[in-house]
Amino acid sequence: MIDAFKESIVKETNARYFGMSEGEMIDNAGKALAKRISEFVKKDSVVSIVCGLGNNGADGMACARFLKKAGYDPKVLIIGREKDIKSEAAEEHFKLLKKEKVEYLQDAYAKDIVQSDVVVEALLGVGVKGVLRKRFKDVVNKISRMRAKKIAIDFPVPGYKPDLILSLISAKRKTAEVLDIGLPKQVDEYVGPGHVKFLQKPKKDSYKSKNGELLVFGGSDLFHGAPLMATMAASKFIGSVFFYTCPANRELVKDMKIKLQEFIVLRDEDLEKYSGYANVILAGPGLEDNVDNKSTLTYLLNSYPEKVFVLDAYAIAMANPENNPQNKRGFENCILTPHRGELRHIFKGAKMTGLEGKLRRFCIENKCDLVLKGSTDLLFSAGGEFRMNKTGNPGMAKGGTGDVLSGMVAALACKNDPWEAVMAGTFLNGVAGDEARKEFGYNFSATDLIPYLQKAYKWAEGF
Repeated sequence: MIDAFKESIVKETNARYFGMSEGEMIDNAGKALAKRISEFVKKDSVVSIVCGLGNNGADGMACARFLKKAGYDPKVLIIGREKDIKSEAAEEHFKLLKKEKVEYLQDAYAKDIVQSDVVVEALLGVGVKGVLRKRFKDVVNKISRMRAKKIAIDFPVPGYKPDLILSLISAKRKTAEVLDIGLPKQVDEYVGPGHVKFLQKPKKDSYKSKNGELLVFGGSDLFHGAPLMATMAASKFIGSVFFYTCPANRELVKDMKIKLQEFIVLRDEDLEKYSGYANVILAGPGLEDNVDNKSTLTYLLNSYPEKVFVLDAYAIAMANPENNPQNKRGFENCILTPHRGELRHIFKGAKMTGLEGKLRRFCIENKCDLVLKGSTDLLFSAGGEFRMNKTGNPGMAKGGTGDVLSGMVAALACKNDPWEAVMAGTFLNGVAGDEARKEFGYNFSATDLIPYLQKAYKWAEGF
């Protein structure tokens, strides 16, 4: 259940971001575990809680504390010594065990575990890797043979077959019962640094084509800065960026070459080859709505139905099957990044009442993801998920910042699931804007924003 493990880390990280401490989470976990266990355990029952030295052990210690407060007399066996405790949460809850006079034995072995009515396993949780050491294996064998109600917290250690798995935040096994630990409601409503945690990172033996390749199709004589902003943002996070613009805009390329060397300019004869190489195609930054561009975009959409496309600005209008019946794939497998004014490219003449419901249905029906840029960004997935993003500030309400966002999302989508790229990219773009505001106030440009993307990424990874 790797996805459930991932979901838990994302939610725990975002809970901290929205103001809930790790200690509070474990306290809440202890309360929830104790409440559930007390529902089928008599107060004179012998309850043994076998704890490891990490956060899973901390959950077990917290459970013991709250069982004690409820009138039970649990016995905690810690498989290791106090000086070897691996997490701050476990260290904190070990101290609380002592303070609250819960019976415990540290540096316990299998021989120290007595016959019990209920045994609770809180040894390693999802942190278990490889083969169990003999000490842990002996403990697992001992508690497995007991004639007792067997419970595992979060995720059972290999070899242990519990009668009941009590998972926290998300079910780590299909048969697990999930306990509510009172996470902030924002965790299920907004994006946060947790959505950056599992983005793909370059492998040790990787090379540029393995780290993501993006084709940017955009630019015009009128809007020559837009593709530059998108390309500059994307180039920080992937191996290669290819740039294509129509022949009438080739003067634009000269200006881009002066300002940025980290991209490959494509000639007409190169387009088929390099669009085949690209993991993702970004179309729209600075692109004019004309016959030539529409023809090129239609060719790309129909030629590479398996590729993710990020569509911005007029590219949304040109791709819309209502305007372009030659686009056989529609918006399927695309990420759309409009602002409210550009919704006219999707809903012709429609009133914008009930917008959230309309966009949710639109994305489900068209099998696409969408970011509606605004003071609070609204994010919709092809699968019906909805999130909001509250990072960012009014200083970002200027030309080019939307192109930075589309470049960021497109770059992340090269090596990640499109919806994950949407959530992480939108959040990071706003964080970068907030960091720029700290230095410049509201007086910064899209160019100023770009260096903060890298800092935002590093901050979120380590949060």
